Amino acid sequence: MLDHKTHYQNDRKSIQISHKAYLGILIVFTIIFCFFTYSPIPRSSRNTTQKFDSTNYEIPSERIGIVAVITNDTNIQAYEIALKSVECYAKVQGYSFVLARDSEYECQNKDKFFRRHCVVSKILSNYSTLLFLDADIGVVNPKKRIEEYLDDNIDITFYDRHFNFEVAMGSYILKNTPYAKQFFEEFAAYESKLPNSVHGTDNGALHVFLAEKLFPHKKIEIDWCRKAYNHSKNFDDLATYEVCIRAILGAHTDFGKVRIMSKVRFILFFSNYTDRFKGTGWVRDAWLTSGVWSPDRDFMLHGWKTKELTVAPTGAIKATEMSWSKWYNPFSGQIELAKCFIGNTTWSYNEKLIQDRKSVDAGLLEYEKKVSYNRIRQMGKIFELVNRET
Repeated sequence: MLDHKTHYQNDRKSIQISHKAYLGILIVFTIIFCFFTYSPIPRSSRNTTQKFDSTNYEIPSERIGIVAVITNDTNIQAYEIALKSVECYAKVQGYSFVLARDSEYECQNKDKFFRRHCVVSKILSNYSTLLFLDADIGVVNPKKRIEEYLDDNIDITFYDRHFNFEVAMGSYILKNTPYAKQFFEEFAAYESKLPNSVHGTDNGALHVFLAEKLFPHKKIEIDWCRKAYNHSKNFDDLATYEVCIRAILGAHTDFGKVRIMSKVRFILFFSNYTDRFKGTGWVRDAWLTSGVWSPDRDFMLHGWKTKELTVAPTGAIKATEMSWSKWYNPFSGQIELAKCFIGNTTWSYNEKLIQDRKSVDAGLLEYEKKVSYNRIRQMGKIFELVNRET
């Protein structure tokens, strides 16, 4: 028979175990409560959602900034979802976000598109690395980091647009180096060299500017392409001129301190799927896959203008092209900036718009076939455009 002392000790151990069990349950409950309560994007009763757990993160040792440039006339509400997603992402990853009004900087450009690059060149000195974004580009996957797109040997990183053969000007990454700063100061001043034609403003001018900077020994070829540029009367002509310049650049992606990241591409026929297809840029247009995206490949999506926002259909959505003038909200609710703290990547999504990488890459690859065919067509028009009477 146990004595009173033994009974007391056993009762005390039971109480201690009960307290530990209670404490453990309380901790688990608190974690679950915070998980569902502190998502920056609360779940909507109208949409199903999918959660992605947060990953390990580090506050970047370098000063990395994200900048979008607007004019005095810009209505921020016209890009509300895109801008809030970028601001939340910056808070989550420990980056700085700057929404700059171009009138606050000493940039004399008449063209607002060139003026924004002047603004970027001035803001660059405040950061070690700067990501420029159009105001209608939004972050869909907050787990991606800007560092994934950096290279020690590259100062300026552009990317190919998916739906044509342009080098995109809607977003680029700069390092705070004398080369990058001078490059964009010179490009901002290139406005004065625009031809009296349908020139495509900064996006069109970038191509001949790149050729002049990267291939100064190709003056004869560049001058022929410049003639095509001078004779451009519509956007189809503009595409012909851009094909002319891309022929000079060739199939390369790295040009000294400049990189142009390619779109989805076929790597090796007999390799594993994940090795064969790589979408190397950080931004693509949402309409190319009807708003469908994959957390395994996508980072940012372009085209999030509030006036073009459309309610997603109720049925299944395939990763195929839709009208470029509309888009579906990938989120299930409003973005609450107060809940955007370091490491909180548990955003809530419209589950219908999330598919695996294979489906998204397949949709993009089908569109790239059209782009490749159109490139051949445009190459056949270079001779006519160069020799056109004006």
